[in-house]
Amino acid sequence: MRPTMQVLDERLITRIVDEAKQILAEVGIEVRGPTLKERLLACGLPTDESGTRLLFPPAVVDAALATAPRSFTLYDRDGQPFTEIGGDKVHFVPASSGLQFHDHRSDTIRPPTTADFVDYVRVADG
Repeated sequence: MRPTMQVLDERLITRIVDEAKQILAEVGIEVRGPTLKERLLACGLPTDESGTRLLFPPAVVDAALATAPRSFTLYDRDGQPFTEIGGDKVHFVPASSGLQFHDHRSDTIRPPTTADFVDYVRVADG
């Protein structure tokens, strides 16, 4: 049997989820990809007053969560199963989805490039 650890009690977990849903419904998300934004608008998602952020009503979030798989397998570049994500397994991901990048050479914040990702993989892969 694997050891487990519960950091948050159920009441706090419920509060965090409820507040996250409130933020999605009232503040929304800025979707920069025009194709994805068009698809989400076509599904009936509302926008904020400025039209720049898509709002996700709680029912939409609940429906998305209900259809999400409880676990899935990640495969390596050779197509072999690498790890199972989900359940009670803990995984550490070294910030692979950063939307902004701190360029240490120029000390600027900017969107990442393919070259940045290649460097990142070299560091993360050891």
